[in-house]
Amino acid sequence: MRWTVTPLLEGTSYSSSCTLLASGAARVIVDTGLLLQEGQLRAAIAARGLAPDDIDVVINTHLHLDHCGNNSLFPRAIIVLSRAEWTWTDAFYQALFTSRTPEQVAARFYPEIGAHALQTRTIRNVARLARLFWRRERLGDEARFRWAEEADLPPGLELLPTPGHTPHHLSVRVDAADPVIVAGDAVLTEDPAVKVRTMIPHSQVQFAATRQRLLDLGVRIIPGHGRGFQPAAAGRLEPSGRAS
Repeated sequence: MRWTVTPLLEGTSYSSSCTLLASGAARVIVDTGLLLQEGQLRAAIAARGLAPDDIDVVINTHLHLDHCGNNSLFPRAIIVLSRAEWTWTDAFYQALFTSRTPEQVAARFYPEIGAHALQTRTIRNVARLARLFWRRERLGDEARFRWAEEADLPPGLELLPTPGHTPHHLSVRVDAADPVIVAGDAVLTEDPAVKVRTMIPHSQVQFAATRQRLLDLGVRIIPGHGRGFQPAAAGRLEPSGRAS
């Protein structure tokens, strides 16, 4: 089952890529952007002759607010996300929003934060922005959630565990005419020196190893915060069909 891969919203330094996958009558969107991008996403879908009701599946690579803010735009779609990622993210945001010392919460959930030498003021500003843009209901109807650890995707799509940016991050391998990996923030941009306004990696070592593993496959990559690109290296993926 071959798929076409169409960028709906190209990732920027602060907002994520949103990608449409299509095969026959099946329509899948990987990541849905920031809440404030709803109008842009609606327009991008309409420009391709589609409506939100035409989308069958939404896949979230992870649950940072710039990747899942418009899940609820697709009332008919099932929503595929990692149960472990949801548990970790929900606990993080609940702790963050009920604390007067978000820097202490951040240290519990991001144990390497001290190595990044972030000022307390910076962490508190990020927490304030998160309060503005994180809306649990924007994840969509929980009755439509399907856990990635158990869910079977349509043929030709594979979930790849790609931890590092978050502990339970996923990417999607697409069986297109030329295979594509929709990497989410496992690969932020083609150039790792480009600054992206996103969370620090949960594990810098794991993040770097995961990025390199994906690059080494030589498959075209759609990164979380930039234009798609073709790595120089070649390789292959073993089929998996579901996240483990």
